[in-house]
Amino acid sequence: MRRLPLFLALASVVFAPALRAQEPEAKIAAKVPACPSTATLDQLITAIDAGVSGPADKDRTCFRALFLPNARLVPIRIAKDGTAMPVVLTVEDWVNAVKKRGSDMVVEKQLKVKTETWAHLAHLWSTYETKIGEKDADRGINSIQAIFDGRQWHIVEIAWQAETPADSIPAQYLP
Repeated sequence: MRRLPLFLALASVVFAPALRAQEPEAKIAAKVPACPSTATLDQLITAIDAGVSGPADKDRTCFRALFLPNARLVPIRIAKDGTAMPVVLTVEDWVNAVKKRGSDMVVEKQLKVKTETWAHLAHLWSTYETKIGEKDADRGINSIQAIFDGRQWHIVEIAWQAETPADSIPAQYLP
C-alpha cells in the first residue's frame, strides 16, 4: 500500500512539467488564424483573394501558408521603352512590400480563371482586378503554378503582369 502514494507522488513530479509545457502551445494555437482550405483549385483561388485582400499591414499567416518553401512571386514591370522586367520576390519580400502601405485596404478578386491540370500539377491563367486604397482598380493576368500533395494545393510560383494601354487583356481572358 505504501508504494501507491509514493508512485503517485513520483508520477506527479515527472508528468507535471510536461502538462504545464502544453499550456503555452494551446494559447499559441488559439492565436493562429484558421486558414481556408485549398483542397480544390477553386478553394485555392478563393484563398489567394482572401490572403491578398484586407488591410495592407494585416497578418499574412494564411497567405504564407498557400506557398511551398522557396516559392516565387514574379511581377513583370513594363519600362517606358516597352521592355519587360521581371522582379523575382520571395513570399516575405512581397509581404514586406505590401505592408509598407500601412492600413490601406487591398481588394483583389479573380475575374476569370482558366485551369489546366495533369496528375498533381496545375496551371491557372487568372485575370485579376486589384484595388489599393483610393486608387483606381488595376487589372492583369496571373500565371499560377501549383502542386497537389494529396490533400491540398500549394503554390510554386505566381507570375503576373498588369494591363497597360499597349498590352490590353485579350477577350478570351475576360469574363
